[in-house]
Amino acid sequence: MDHLTVEIVGGALVGLSLGLVGAGGAILTVPIFGALLGHPAKQAFLEAVAVTGAVSAIAGTRAAFGRMVDWRQVALFGIPGVVGAMAGAPVAARMPAALQVALFALLAAAAGWRMWVSAATDSGAPRTAPVRKPVRTVVAGFVLGVLTSILGVGGGFILIPALVLLEGLAMPRAVATSLVVIAINAGASLAGAQLSGAMDQALPVWRAVAIVAGCGVVGCEVGRALGTHLPPAVLRRAFAAVLLCVAAFMLWRQFDATPN
Repeated sequence: MDHLTVEIVGGALVGLSLGLVGAGGAILTVPIFGALLGHPAKQAFLEAVAVTGAVSAIAGTRAAFGRMVDWRQVALFGIPGVVGAMAGAPVAARMPAALQVALFALLAAAAGWRMWVSAATDSGAPRTAPVRKPVRTVVAGFVLGVLTSILGVGGGFILIPALVLLEGLAMPRAVATSLVVIAINAGASLAGAQLSGAMDQALPVWRAVAIVAGCGVVGCEVGRALGTHLPPAVLRRAFAAVLLCVAAFMLWRQFDATPN
C-alpha cells in the first residue's frame, strides 16, 4: 500500500473514531505515522498531536456552534491541560523514543481494557448524581496535558469517562466538550515542542499531516452520523478491541526491533 493511500484511509479511520466515541485519534495516528509510514517515533508523536488537534478543533467548533460544549468543563480541564502540556514538552524532548513507544503501548492497553470492562458492566440504568470535586478535575486536566506532550495522545479515552461518570454530562455533550479540550491541549503541546526544541529534533511532515487531518475531518462527520444509530456499548467494545490490538502491535514491533 503506497503512502498516499495509507494517509487517506488512516485519516478517515482516525476521524471515524473521534466522531463515534470522541476518542482514539492519537491512539490510531501514532501507529499510522510510525509503523505504516515509517516515520521516526518522536516525529510520529508530534504528527499525531497535530492531526488530532486539527480534527478536534474543527469538530469542536462545529459542536460549539450547536451549543453542545460545556465551557465550564473546558476551563476546568483545559487550563491545567495547557500547563501540563507546556511542562511535559521538555520532558518529551529528552525522553528516549523507545521508552515513549513502550509507555504509549501500555497506556493504549490500559485504556482498551478499561473501556471493554465498562462496556460489559454498563447496564444502561440511570446513574446517581456525581459528586463534583474541582481539585480532582484540575489534577486530571494537568495529567492529560502532560500525556499529550509526552505520548502524543489527546486523552479522549480518559476525558469521556471523566465527563460522563464524574461530571454527569450526557454522552453527546461529553464528546463535544472532549473535542474542545483535546484541541486546546494539542495546541499547547505543539507550542511547547517548538519552545523546547523538540521540533528541531523531529520536524513533522506537514503534507502528510494535512492529508491525514483533512480525511479525518470527513471521517469525523461520518462517525457522528453513524454514532446516533449504534448502541454505545457496542461502540465501546469495538473501540476497546482496536486499542488492545494497537497496543499489542506496538509492543511486538518495539521488542522485535530491539537488538538481542
